[in-house]
Amino acid sequence: MRDEQLSRRLARVAVLALGLIGLLASRAAAEPYLMVREGAKCSACHTNETGGGKRTAFAHIHAHDIEHDLELLPVPPGTKPFNGEVNSYVSIGGDLRVRNSTIFQDKPDALGRVPENNPFRRGVLSNDSTVNEVLGFLQVDLWPDMATFYLDENLNGGASTREAFGLLHNFLPHTGVDWFDWLMTDQYIKAGKMFPAFGLRVHDDEAFIRARSGFTFQNPDDGGEIGIAPGPFFFASSITNGKPGDKDVQTTFNGYGVFEDIPVVRNVVAGASYARQSNKRDVSGFYAGSNIWKFTYLGELDIIDDRTVATRSMRDKYAAYGEVDLLLLDWLNLRGTFDFVKVTHNNDQTRYAIGAEPFISRVIQPRIQYRINNGPGSKPASASG
Repeated sequence: MRDEQLSRRLARVAVLALGLIGLLASRAAAEPYLMVREGAKCSACHTNETGGGKRTAFAHIHAHDIEHDLELLPVPPGTKPFNGEVNSYVSIGGDLRVRNSTIFQDKPDALGRVPENNPFRRGVLSNDSTVNEVLGFLQVDLWPDMATFYLDENLNGGASTREAFGLLHNFLPHTGVDWFDWLMTDQYIKAGKMFPAFGLRVHDDEAFIRARSGFTFQNPDDGGEIGIAPGPFFFASSITNGKPGDKDVQTTFNGYGVFEDIPVVRNVVAGASYARQSNKRDVSGFYAGSNIWKFTYLGELDIIDDRTVATRSMRDKYAAYGEVDLLLLDWLNLRGTFDFVKVTHNNDQTRYAIGAEPFISRVIQPRIQYRINNGPGSKPASASG
């Protein structure tokens, strides 16, 4: 019995070690908590005004100030990191994310159930290593600071386009009316294939505010978007094709403000989103975040009004997300998250996660995370890490 227990413990240690090795290939990625912590809009660090994808020159220049990384790579003195610029008109970028997942689960009883809300499970159900993302970014400034072509390509297992659009900046002339010129500061319009603007762009497509609202990094859409970013505010609205094969379109609106130098809490981010996905489905989202001491916290609530026939037996009502980040050391972020989705007929689901995210360098960020998934009472619950 002791030998069997020892073997299990050694196996778990080996699994954790493999996870650490695999995670070392992960590319450091900006997320909403960094926006809240630093008090900057998505457009400050990303070419795509609504966030995600290729970084801007500002993000490269201030990468160390934002991430507080350890700079542990043995880079020779005087060697400058590649900033993505091929020449003054063309720049490139990329992301590589490798994931090792170990799923623990208790043995189901005769009804196929296991205890819910149990943080630890006895047996290893599976262990898998996968390359989650291999992304390539291309930015061509046809007319610097005004006309840009942008491409976000998924190269994992082939090539598929995530985003491809033309972006036109500051195309409206100054009118001489101060309030109107201020309102139209940094206006833009883009057309092509894109991720419609909605809510917090948490980099977890399994989060209920992403998966249940229908806005993930897996479902871009063709259409157009227009936006403005006056002062601390950002507003964007998009019209895209929506569900394939129907005669309807999808419209979204997203607006938020980033307020700095607030007493006690330092930064405050607050915003709201609305999406008319069809004539039978609407989603409204409200989100906010702030800081206190070394803590950064943020959350989102999505209200889902789904009237489609296909979901009549099991409909989502609302999804909620909460996150707390502790910058324990300048280079070490500790994160806790909570997900909840309200579903009819007592089919609610929850997810909890805790983890550590050390910034090894400006390009490497391992993530060690333990997650608990709880499903409806009629289905097995599982925990993964």
